[in-house]
Amino acid sequence: MKLSSFTAENANDAVRLVQANLGPDAVIISVRKLPGNGFARLLHRGGQIEVTAGVPETSQPRHVVPAGVKAYSPFNENEEAPEISVRAPHRWRSVAWLESLGLLPEYADRLEQKIISSHGALPPANPIEEWHWVRDSLATFWRSHQHAENGTGRPHVFIGPPGVGKTTAICKWLTTAVLRNGQRARISRLDGETVNTAEFLTLHSEMLGVTCERFWSEPTGAEDLLFVDLPGVEPHNPKALAVLRDVLFSLPQPHIHLVLNAAYETTLLFEQFNAFAPLMPEDLIFTHLDEEHRRVKLWNFVLGTNCPFGWLGGGQKIPGEFVKADSKILFPHEKPH
Repeated sequence: MKLSSFTAENANDAVRLVQANLGPDAVIISVRKLPGNGFARLLHRGGQIEVTAGVPETSQPRHVVPAGVKAYSPFNENEEAPEISVRAPHRWRSVAWLESLGLLPEYADRLEQKIISSHGALPPANPIEEWHWVRDSLATFWRSHQHAENGTGRPHVFIGPPGVGKTTAICKWLTTAVLRNGQRARISRLDGETVNTAEFLTLHSEMLGVTCERFWSEPTGAEDLLFVDLPGVEPHNPKALAVLRDVLFSLPQPHIHLVLNAAYETTLLFEQFNAFAPLMPEDLIFTHLDEEHRRVKLWNFVLGTNCPFGWLGGGQKIPGEFVKADSKILFPHEKPH
């Protein structure tokens, strides 16, 4: 979608400018109030507003969950979706825009049904008001994750496929906890079906003055945080998944975090999620958010799973971008801090 910006005195003038230049299908992306000039600034009066808008690219290919991949739906779990050859167009243009950015058709339809049940079938004439209604309705599906308290003696275990950034996520969390919050931590670098070769984690722990052991030992009570790092497991390797399950079972009530790469295609992410779901992760951590410009697609996992988001991360810098998940970050033009 190609975006354009317009400056106007008020919202009504801005809408007229957008529709005159981009046509009736234009969607408002963001609205920003500009500071006043001259006496207006001295009197604390607002200035003009800047509106960013674009036209959805209807030809953009959609991501489709492959046949045989079942995802949990918090709506009608036993209801089979009807097969239709041609999709009816969305009455709400903002929903069509979200679908063009990666929201699966199934969940776009669910979202529109939710909006219609709250606001009626006809969207408001003002595109800014429409987008706010759509955005607020989508946010109601967000499930807040209750982050674990420190000093419980329960280890935080990071699981997931190889190469998704599990060890980097541990390093980011660890660095912030130790250097910024003054917490005490300990790390266990364990093997799975394969040997854990994350020597970087040991070196990084030494620099922070944190103990990193190649075995699990019971907590002494002096630690605020316990981390367990494990090798990545291929989703199609039942033997490796069984070994991982046994390791998790040997730990005292672990907090299990499933780490996935946000830059992967939606079909692959659902496949990986379904492979690890039997291990009962308490939350999802999405990494590589800096490499994915279609963050809207992650709403498929808000709508299509019963697993809340815990953390969102981006980049390889440590501590870098690693923040508690917030629904605002998954909307366009929001970034982790």
